[in-house]
Amino acid sequence: MRKLFLLGLTLVLLTACQNTTERYTTTSTNIDEVKALLNDYESGNWDAWSTHYVDTAKIFHNTWKTGSTPAETQEALKAIVANTSSYGFDKGEENLFLEQTIDDDGKTWVNFWGNWRGTLAANSQEIEIPVHLSVEMVDGKIVSEYGFYDVSQMQAALQAIEMANNMPVEEKAMKDAIDKVVLGWNTHDISNLRSLTGEKFVRTANGTVIANNVDEYEQFMNTFVTGFPDFAVKVDKYDSKGNEVYIYWTVTGTNNGEFMGNAPTGKKIVTHGFSVWNMNKDGKFTIEDAFYDNLDLYNQLGLTPPKS
Repeated sequence: MRKLFLLGLTLVLLTACQNTTERYTTTSTNIDEVKALLNDYESGNWDAWSTHYVDTAKIFHNTWKTGSTPAETQEALKAIVANTSSYGFDKGEENLFLEQTIDDDGKTWVNFWGNWRGTLAANSQEIEIPVHLSVEMVDGKIVSEYGFYDVSQMQAALQAIEMANNMPVEEKAMKDAIDKVVLGWNTHDISNLRSLTGEKFVRTANGTVIANNVDEYEQFMNTFVTGFPDFAVKVDKYDSKGNEVYIYWTVTGTNNGEFMGNAPTGKKIVTHGFSVWNMNKDGKFTIEDAFYDNLDLYNQLGLTPPKS
């Protein structure tokens, strides 16, 4: 009798062990299902995307309170990616992480962490958004989903685009002209400025005239793009009043070429400045007054500035 009891107990324990489900794993069919969901999202295959959810699924994105249906969530996601020329999650094991856990109530969850990256169609600005998803799985389908991600950066960028599109024609023309000048600097091409200036054009730096026409401005530009082959300008802030445009800008570059008679130092610079551009009634720039710390620029290079 005792032997039968022990044999029965052994069978019970063995069966219990065999039926124990692993509570944590990074490989499972549920994880594969979530990966397929993400692939369908990235490819814009929305019909396939919907098949990963049960009809009664509730989706909570950036909220704990009111859940949306898969169809409602799909429309919201479509509205976001409609503003992009490309989007998707950074690839590679170091950028994507998925895990499956079973909680104390026996519910199965797949957690996802990734970095979403999109390029805005209107201005090619790149947006990065860290994303976390927790999805509850039943029989290989999603029954509930919680997602958290900060879209404030994208909203701010889209608002800025909308404001630019709604500018009065004159102001928008001035903004477009500044964008072309900046593009000319970043592509090391003077042609944009030539098309935007009149016969008389003056450029001053900290109150000193350094160019009296576009040809002299080109010589000034060549001095910098030769000294800094990766020379780049970024507009930090833009404003305008009447026929004047005010921009705060940041310049970066690496001194890999001869600069002002000095051999390359290989050092990087970051210089902040402010410019006032004046436009005449014909929509042509006549003056740029630029202000920046020239001594700081030379100090970053470890050079002595030329004597005035």
